[in-house]
Amino acid sequence: MKKIRYLLPLPLLVAIFWSFSTSKAIPTQVEIKYTYLLPDSTRLQPAPIHVEKAKLLANLITSFHYSRKELSDEISEMMFRNFLESLDGNRLYLLAEDVAQFETYRNQLDDFVMRGDLALAYDIYNLYRQRVVARLDSNIQFLEKGADFDFTQNEEMEVNREKMPWPKTAIEAKEIWRKQLKNSVLSLMLSGKSQAEAKEMVKNRFETYRRNLLQTNSEDVFEAYMNALTEAYDPHTTYFSPVNSQNFRLNLNKSFEGIGARLQTQNDHTVIVEIIPGGPASKSKEIKPNDKIIGVAQGEADFVDVVGWRIDDVVALIRGDKGTAVRLQIIPESAAPNEPPRIVKLIRDKIKIEDESATQKSFTITEKGETYRIGVITIPSFYINYEDFRTGKQDYKSTTNDVRRLISELKAEGIDGLIIDLRFNGGGALKEAIDLTGLFIKSGPVVQVRNAQGQLEVGEDEDPSLAYEGPLAVMVNAYSASASEIFAAAIQDYRRGLIIGEPTFGKGTVQNQIDLNRYLREPGQELGQLNLTLSKFYRVTGSSTQHQGVLPDITLPSVYDKSEVGESARPTALPWDEIKAARFVATEEVNAALLAKLNKAYQGRMTTEPYLKDLLSFAEEVQELRSRQKISLNLENRRVENEEYEKKQLLRKQLLENSTEGNASIREIQDAYLKNALQIMSDLLAEKAKITKKKK
Repeated sequence: MKKIRYLLPLPLLVAIFWSFSTSKAIPTQVEIKYTYLLPDSTRLQPAPIHVEKAKLLANLITSFHYSRKELSDEISEMMFRNFLESLDGNRLYLLAEDVAQFETYRNQLDDFVMRGDLALAYDIYNLYRQRVVARLDSNIQFLEKGADFDFTQNEEMEVNREKMPWPKTAIEAKEIWRKQLKNSVLSLMLSGKSQAEAKEMVKNRFETYRRNLLQTNSEDVFEAYMNALTEAYDPHTTYFSPVNSQNFRLNLNKSFEGIGARLQTQNDHTVIVEIIPGGPASKSKEIKPNDKIIGVAQGEADFVDVVGWRIDDVVALIRGDKGTAVRLQIIPESAAPNEPPRIVKLIRDKIKIEDESATQKSFTITEKGETYRIGVITIPSFYINYEDFRTGKQDYKSTTNDVRRLISELKAEGIDGLIIDLRFNGGGALKEAIDLTGLFIKSGPVVQVRNAQGQLEVGEDEDPSLAYEGPLAVMVNAYSASASEIFAAAIQDYRRGLIIGEPTFGKGTVQNQIDLNRYLREPGQELGQLNLTLSKFYRVTGSSTQHQGVLPDITLPSVYDKSEVGESARPTALPWDEIKAARFVATEEVNAALLAKLNKAYQGRMTTEPYLKDLLSFAEEVQELRSRQKISLNLENRRVENEEYEKKQLLRKQLLENSTEGNASIREIQDAYLKNALQIMSDLLAEKAKITKKKK
């Protein structure tokens, strides 16, 4: 029986010592001078418990975070920037003079948080909220009484203002918003609304956003401010408020009925941050992380515009009874600036984490007169039923057990090669990444884990038995992360199989959940939790998977920009580094000569296969569109661009349907990447056959 070392972080110290030292003179009270126009009753203030929680969080992070960084001016600078960006990332509400008065304190946030002084955070938020309400009121009035927009003018608008300066004057801000309003109305008109209907919808959005903004409570501000601190250490260290902590645990431990996606609010949009494997959203293949939801419809009813809604209300609208339909209006993360929203229909289902399952299919492909049977196993995440495992149940639910069974089924069909599809697999149980690797290697180390103290543990496969010894490939993309990267890296380092796809996400860190109630005694009051980065993953070669991820042996065209997607897109991500390699013995299944031949064959097809040439063209086109800094506000120009885009999408579908002549079983696949991988696997099988023939 396989023996696995459990890679657990060192226990957190129970005793917390509340002693801080600083050489700075710390002001006793932060004062920002501004006129607060909203009623005093709407001014938010920190609760007494927030003072204690702020000190606790600062202590936990500085004591146990992997980086071992103390609070400093550098952390304060990042915290200051993070908080402002979380409030007004698009530079639409605050003025330059507002930010200027905050600048006085940008190097002192570390000192404030160490002693639980939250006055600055709440003053910034109260002024921000005042600016937003004033702007929303102005926008609503403009849409009610202003003249119609002239869409025949050749005007342009900045697409992304994240790197733009805050407006210097109210007049400059008003002009920015005039174009924002014009674009919002134009986008709705392109979907079939009249200008009057579009203006009314945009006005309703602002009214909803205003109403929800005034419902913000003290805990909401505290959570945003504490996450400005946690993100200054790394993107995966996160504070969860009591409500969000409860939802987090619900998603991990219980079942619920819905679409299987985790959502959060970014500015006034609802954004998908995680797809739960096995749920309707995952099965649809049409929804991806970072997509925005702008509308929700029950069954075939009319869409409800949810721009500006509170996240709880959006979730309530999307969730529903098993078997009922919900339609979503989606703006894909990869969408061009003027691309119309996509409509996705989903049937709600009961979502249960332990019910996630790997699945298999097999395809027949004919290349150069040779016919091959290729199996494909899709793994949505690395899952395990820990309760059954701990009680000694033999056939407990897990990724490895499911894949072992699926391999047996495919071997019974007589497959010649196997592809493991890890695209959009965000990770999961580390134990399963190790065990799954063991199905394909005889024995040896799979991953190394180092903690903040420099102590190293090695996760090993100690079972020499194999579930599959034939030709192997692993498909990955920009959203393959964590445990997926551990498995793919091990297969690559052992030269056991071919890695096909895009560079992976690059998450090489390990988090632990810390219940704040363990440290502060507040009977009957939930305090939330801290997800804290404690360790880093390393490949058996000693290289970290952090930042760099796993680089494919054969790289397919990608619509994703690594500067925007993945760990490298996060400014505070921990750096790549390397340690001493573990002792392991690689196979000769995949060597440099074989890779050179396979890449040459792949590049040859890229020049002859129409759907592959179009795939490359599409990837380049999306990258170019997403790099655009401005968008046209001319209705006719936008309409023509949309029509051209739709024509190209139809052409791409036709190319896929008519490609791979002579391969009937894969012609129906509307997945250019999988179709490509099957052809690459056929090349691998052909090369293996040549090697075998030479040996004879």
